[in-house]
Amino acid sequence: MTAFSSNTDHFIKQRMMVYLREQGFNFYQSAVLLKLTQQERDILSQDWTE
Repeated sequence: MTAFSSNTDHFIKQRMMVYLREQGFNFYQSAVLLKLTQQERDILSQDWTE
């Protein structure tokens, strides 16, 4: 089981992505800062709008 599989970790990463977007970061910068795996990037990119 990966850390991303738990609901709490997913929620935290999702909220951090929203926060970083509001701070002016683009998707790539946010993914690098949060050290997301490719699977996490694929999942979270569905909610990202620029």
